[in-house]
Amino acid sequence: MKTLKQLMFLACLATSGLAIGDLSEGKLRFQVLLDDKPIGSHSFRILESDSQRVIESAAAFDVSVLFVPVFSYRHSNTEVWRDGCLVRLDSATDSNGKHYRVEARQETSALAVVTESAARTYPADCLMSFAYWDRRILGQERLLNAQTGELVEVDILPLGTSEITLGDLALAADGYHILAESEGFDIRVWYSQADGRWLALESRLPNGRLMRYIPTETSLLAALTQSSS
Repeated sequence: MKTLKQLMFLACLATSGLAIGDLSEGKLRFQVLLDDKPIGSHSFRILESDSQRVIESAAAFDVSVLFVPVFSYRHSNTEVWRDGCLVRLDSATDSNGKHYRVEARQETSALAVVTESAARTYPADCLMSFAYWDRRILGQERLLNAQTGELVEVDILPLGTSEITLGDLALAADGYHILAESEGFDIRVWYSQADGRWLALESRLPNGRLMRYIPTETSLLAALTQSSS
């Protein structure tokens, strides 16, 4: 059960349509692997203007054992950011038939969060979710869990620079270790040393299995090729 809980946690962390003017758009799509076996995908659509950033994300995982389905997960999330701060979040999750909904709104010096079971207010002028696409999360001590609406205490440690392989590419990457001790989670994330973009993520599950996110968008891999040349 703890392994399934961590699958849920990782999907909702990486976490997300509103009309805004003068938009630029970016897309990220990751294949999700469990012990190198594909189990699903997690995609992100990022819309930006001078005043705000909107992130729409969707995750879908299906795990089978001996061809028997044992776990199904669907998560969708929309987040609105201004000046590097989360100002709005709306998420819906179906985790093996268990449903979650979260609504968060920035108020004066606080983030108000409503779930199906509780309403919370987190005093803060600026909070962030587990937004791996924005390296500014690496300076945070608390991050919002988009599935549960809980504010999670984290320790983030640099792993230094290493070479990671994506497809046929070997890229220099800066690695970071994100620990959420209260939840028992251990996550590693890598960013391109050339341009700072999010490259990959992995987490060792309690039973020893390894979950990995690797990019699948050809446009991303092409950009990485240019950056590394």
